[in-house]
Amino acid sequence: MPPPPAFTAPPAPPLPPYASAAYPPPQHGGQPQGAVYGAGYPMSTLPPDAPKSSGRTVGIVLAAVGAFVVLIVVGIAVVVGLLVASRSPEPVSAPAPAVTAAPTAPSDDTDADEPPSDDSGDADASGIADVLQAKIDEYKRLRDSGALWESIPDTEFNRTAVSAFLYFLTDMKVATIWGVDEAQAQEYEERMTMLEERLLAEQPLGDDIQITLEDEVFTYDGQTGEGGYTAR
Repeated sequence: MPPPPAFTAPPAPPLPPYASAAYPPPQHGGQPQGAVYGAGYPMSTLPPDAPKSSGRTVGIVLAAVGAFVVLIVVGIAVVVGLLVASRSPEPVSAPAPAVTAAPTAPSDDTDADEPPSDDSGDADASGIADVLQAKIDEYKRLRDSGALWESIPDTEFNRTAVSAFLYFLTDMKVATIWGVDEAQAQEYEERMTMLEERLLAEQPLGDDIQITLEDEVFTYDGQTGEGGYTAR
């Protein structure tokens, strides 16, 4: 009869990886060797994070403070501008006063000894103003130099007539500023000639006139030749 088969114990199961990695087989009398520090944890290969610099934070704070200061300055400038604008309103231009041409008073500035001229030239629409002004200047010179009183007596009647004559011519010249046609120019020339003839004949000029000056008023009666200056 053959001997019974010998029973052998099954092989021990392998140790788990963590047991073999963390605890090596005991040595020297069965005392387990201490685990190597860090052997049970995977080591990171990434470098440690560098500490954040505080320079960026300081820059952000300074930029915010600068922007705030700029806003304050701009706000103050706007407020000051509004206050100045409200205290100094734009000047309102007053309408220009209407210019009314007034006859000029006979002046006392030049001297000449030439007699009055009867030739006033041919007047037309463009030259009648010059003809009238030339006659005005001529009689002012004759009156102021005294040469006129060699043609007519130097009396109050004649002096008043000379002043009225000059005012009549000045009034016609002012009317030419707005333009005249050929017929009006001819009418002004004929009237100037008629007034001059009556003046030299010591006759009333035929037209009335009243001129208000700054301190006096000149009046002339064309029918009687009476008149003169009176204080206002």
